[in-house]
Amino acid sequence: MSSLDPKDRKIVEPIRRLVRKSIPGVEEVIKWNTLAYQKDGKIVGAIMVHKEHVNLQFWRGAELTDKRGLLIGEGKGMRHVKFYAPKEVENPDLGRLLEKAGRLK
Repeated sequence: MSSLDPKDRKIVEPIRRLVRKSIPGVEEVIKWNTLAYQKDGKIVGAIMVHKEHVNLQFWRGAELTDKRGLLIGEGKGMRHVKFYAPKEVENPDLGRLLEKAGRLK
């Protein structure tokens, strides 16, 4: 985390807090050279820092009901949410999506 640009860290830190708050028992691990989250040994998602934004990836996002249209992607399984500013993390619907992702078996 210390190697992150301060602008990115301002987005990543609130995402980290929200993930840990929303998914009881989640573990932060480094996988594929990025910060990932797993529960019961299964990957739930990851935080990916890009040049212009930060993605919160949901490994099984295609299985989640997303009435607010936060999740982006069309692949078989993974979806993500893009963040350009720290205040975007405050969306209560995001916490609900994380809770659902943490309960997938």
